Amino acid sequence: MAEAMLNANVREDRTKSSLKEIRESGAIPGVVYGKQMGTMAISVDAKELKQILGSVTGRNTLINMDVNGSKQTVMVKSLQMDHLHRGIKHVDFQQVMENTKIKTVVPIQLVGVPKGVTHGGILQHDMRSAEIECLPSQIPDALKIEVSEMEIGDALSVSDINTPDGVKILDHPHTTVVGVATAKAPEPAGQPEVEPEPIQEAKAKGEEKE
Repeated sequence: MAEAMLNANVREDRTKSSLKEIRESGAIPGVVYGKQMGTMAISVDAKELKQILGSVTGRNTLINMDVNGSKQTVMVKSLQMDHLHRGIKHVDFQQVMENTKIKTVVPIQLVGVPKGVTHGGILQHDMRSAEIECLPSQIPDALKIEVSEMEIGDALSVSDINTPDGVKILDHPHTTVVGVATAKAPEPAGQPEVEPEPIQEAKAKGEEKE
């Protein structure tokens, strides 16, 4: 499991004006939650945090946070985004303990190309992430599921995912992860409309004499 370093400063002032000053200085306000440390208001460098979030492990990265000289192991719990300025407005961190299991979400990665797709089928990747429970050090970068042998009409569910030791998937085992569907037949080309000929009324016999 990847780890990263992140320095944090304790926030004493929680007014709106102080939050604005923090963001203008290139930092992001946040909070750390933990059973041992309680709740602590902090700020972290925006570039350092974005670098962590942009790594392979992303939000599941174990962060060795230095809070004014006190070392804590944390993970990103939630992000509040500023969609107008396309940045992070606020971040919540969760303190993690080495011997205490946690719940988190990891991506599901498909391995291989299904045979059914090479035969004209359509790949349907319905479930792209899964909720898991494990120790912080056991969090995988992704859960991998082999799809190479899948034919048209086949489907794989959560129960088909091979998990690393110590990792438990919390989603329902019968939830469909991926399937190969039959390709829809193309609709026939529309026939050109033909203007119907005018109906001619038949003349009754004897109606007209020469």
